[in-house]
Order: sequence, then structure tokens, then C-alpha cells
Amino acid sequence: MAKPNILLLVAIVAIHLTATAATLSRTAAPTATPTAYEMLGRYGFPPGILPKGVRDYELRPDGSFEVHFPDECRFRVDGKYDIHYNSRVAGNIHNETINGIEGIKVKVFIAWINIREVGRDGDELSLHAGAISKSFPVDVFSSSPKCN
Repeated sequence: MAKPNILLLVAIVAIHLTATAATLSRTAAPTATPTAYEMLGRYGFPPGILPKGVRDYELRPDGSFEVHFPDECRFRVDGKYDIHYNSRVAGNIHNETINGIEGIKVKVFIAWINIREVGRDGDELSLHAGAISKSFPVDVFSSSPKCN
């Protein structure tokens, strides 16, 4: 009498394992987390508004974000403007607008002024630093600059 019970148990286990394997094979593989540069593209921005070397980032559902670099970073935009990134940059991102920016400065003459907002309008990016704003063609930021 024990043998039929064992065969029944083996059959039930085999059916269960087959069903589990079929379910697992249909389950989508987890997708990789997009990079900070890819996330910029989802909001209409080119990757080059962030320099190379992002260590990690956090993007919250309300659009607030933090980006971390291994160290501070400085580079030149359009051959004329010195830009400085702190090791932590934060702000709020929405479609074609980043505001409340912390951690990015531009050198104007001899003074460093905080960049507070970046906006996109078609093929132009506008950087706003205090009362000063400057527009650039989007393609100026097509690739991420290397820090000096």
C-alpha cells in the first residue's frame, strides 16, 4: 500500500516542479537600473550636462534627486565658461526643467555664481545663475565632459 502513495507523491512533486519551472521561464528578467545619464534623456536632457564619473544617484518619485561624484569636478563649456561641480549635486527634475539646483557653479569674470536652473526649449539649453542666464545649443552637451 505504501508504494502507490509514494508514486502518487512523486507524480504530484513532478507536476509542481514542472509548473514552477514554466512560471519562472515566463517571468521577465529584472531590468538593469538606468544610469544617471540615461535618466537625463528620459527628461529631455543630453547626457553632457553631467560630467563623466557619476558614482551613484538617487531619483525620488517627486523628481527630487541627488548625484554623487568621487570628487569635485571642474571643466570648461563652449571653450569659455568654467563650470564647477561639487561631489554632491541635487535638485528637482521634470520634463525639460531642472530647478532648485545645488552644487554647480559657473565662473563669471572673477566670481563664482551658483547655477540654480537649467531648461530646455527645443534645441537650446538655458542655464540660469542668479540674474544671469545663457543659452547654448543642445549639441554642446552631447557628450559628458571629463573633469580637470
